[in-house]
Amino acid sequence: MIIYLSLIAIFFSSMVYGIIGFGDALVLIPIITPFIGVRNAIVLVNIWGTFPALLNFIKYRKYLDKGYFFRFIPIAVPATILGTFMVITIEFEWIELILGLFILGYSSLRLYQYYKRTDRIELRKHIETTSPLIFFGGFTYGLLTGLISAAGPINVALLEKTGHYREVFIGNFAAIGLVLSVSRIPFYFIGNIFPFDLLLLFIFAFPIIFIGTKIGQKFTPKIPVKLFQILVFCFLIIIGAKSVITSIIALIG
Repeated sequence: MIIYLSLIAIFFSSMVYGIIGFGDALVLIPIITPFIGVRNAIVLVNIWGTFPALLNFIKYRKYLDKGYFFRFIPIAVPATILGTFMVITIEFEWIELILGLFILGYSSLRLYQYYKRTDRIELRKHIETTSPLIFFGGFTYGLLTGLISAAGPINVALLEKTGHYREVFIGNFAAIGLVLSVSRIPFYFIGNIFPFDLLLLFIFAFPIIFIGTKIGQKFTPKIPVKLFQILVFCFLIIIGAKSVITSIIALIG
């Protein structure tokens, strides 16, 4: 039963990833954690995440912003490895609370701006790859990715601030996510935290991920760019609120 429920959650989260280019970990980790434990969920979701990231990158590779990518990766990879080592002893609830507050605050502000100025909102016409925010965001995103495998909102904020939307957003998110996920996989085995007792679930997940991601990709071109941004922030508000509530309950309990 655990395998069936987990595979259903994996399909849904992969479809979300295929549509908006992120969110699989944000959706999947809270669902499967009660069944397999938080550390096992983080490890498996990270390894699974390389597959939809690869599928999205293959589809949107022509949109890769090399300037953004090569500024982001050199600082994000070491930060990811640091976070991966810290995952063995860290207390997840405080991280989830801080991240949840950031997601909720930032997404609510952006959604309010879209709602109040829908007909006057202008999306950036030029991609900005020299912003110092890229370096700070790269470290933060890498560290949180290593710790909780669900730091996508950091990269969402950076990509939007630098003018990346829809296909361009998805392609660059996939390229970065793929590199960071691959960079930490060896440490799961070095640290002996890969859950070999869940090997059957691990293997069965890949065809489900493929189907879910491919179905999701078919919806993306049909969504107008501005509506795409609004959907992203609506999704993040739900995730942020959930993270704040669950982390507070865990800390109080």
